[in-house]
Amino acid sequence: MNSKQYKHQLKIETQKILQRGIFWAMYMTLFLVLVVLLNTYYFSHDIYDLKDIFPELAPVTLLVITAFAVIKFLHIDSVTPRQSQLFLMLLILTWCYLLYGLIQLSSEPLPGIESLADILVMVFVFALFPNRKVMLLGILPFLLFSCFYRLYEYPESPVYPLTKFACVLAIIISGQKIISGWFIKAVIRDFEKQKLVKQFKRLALIDGLTNISNRRHFDEILSQEVRVAERNHHALSIILLDIDFFKRLNDTLGHQAGDAQLIKIAEIISSAVNRPRDLVARYGGEEFVIALPNTNLEGAIRVAEKVKSLLEEAQIVHPCSDVSAQVTLSQGIAQWEPGMSRDQLIKAADRMLYRAKSAGRDSYCFEGRSR
Repeated sequence: MNSKQYKHQLKIETQKILQRGIFWAMYMTLFLVLVVLLNTYYFSHDIYDLKDIFPELAPVTLLVITAFAVIKFLHIDSVTPRQSQLFLMLLILTWCYLLYGLIQLSSEPLPGIESLADILVMVFVFALFPNRKVMLLGILPFLLFSCFYRLYEYPESPVYPLTKFACVLAIIISGQKIISGWFIKAVIRDFEKQKLVKQFKRLALIDGLTNISNRRHFDEILSQEVRVAERNHHALSIILLDIDFFKRLNDTLGHQAGDAQLIKIAEIISSAVNRPRDLVARYGGEEFVIALPNTNLEGAIRVAEKVKSLLEEAQIVHPCSDVSAQVTLSQGIAQWEPGMSRDQLIKAADRMLYRAKSAGRDSYCFEGRSR
């Protein structure tokens, strides 16, 4: 994997993890808001009344509920990085507002407020770990809050909060480096695995000599197109092509020359079709096949004529053909009819191909007549 591919893939995976991390932080936010409400109702009612904290809880709660409503209508993968960053900043600000508001409501020290800030640190560490800068942006406000709150409430012992701040920050940064390394290795392995799967799939579906589809791929695609034609009542035609006297060419010029001819002919046939769903495949040996979705018999005949014309223009020498000094093709054309299976359609094209050969080769044949 080259550097550009690696950076692009890593950027995509990092953004996916960050988006899902922020989504997880939203769930944790609702859980912690519920914890604050329960703590106020059952344990801290003598410090402040439950109704007094609603203005402090409102911004963060409304922000998360609104975000959930937006994500319900817009899939999370459609959220842009800029939108994620903006939401993250708002989430941090609303949490800071809530923590500050809880302090302002009480004249007594609140031991639980530090625990809440520490939990928020861990929430944003796990949610934002792939990107160190974003992660530090998420955790520093809560680390600083915890530190300064402790210093303010207990100024006689400044060593512990400062040591806690420095040690926790160092541990988080070190841990992020380790986890980030694992994450990068996992992205590389996954990317290489995807490349191998694509390569294996390509090898399974592409003819190794001519670099066009092989018979297996053609059979799969034709089966799909037959089902589409049955469902939508669309036309479907195929052309089966065979190189005239190819065995003689191989015996005279050698197999390497024969392979070179197959490659040229595959290119010529491929150039005769240009729609995305049209498919050219090597059907076996010197046989080729063309699948033409949404194409009736007249359209398939035009394609056969174009193939014949392009092959004549190419003037590929054939030293021992009985019909021409150049390479020629016999073509059998068949149109799908309602009720026809894939195999029946291929047999119909094969029957027309045999008729074209019997008629003298260098021609195409379809039901009713030949040219």
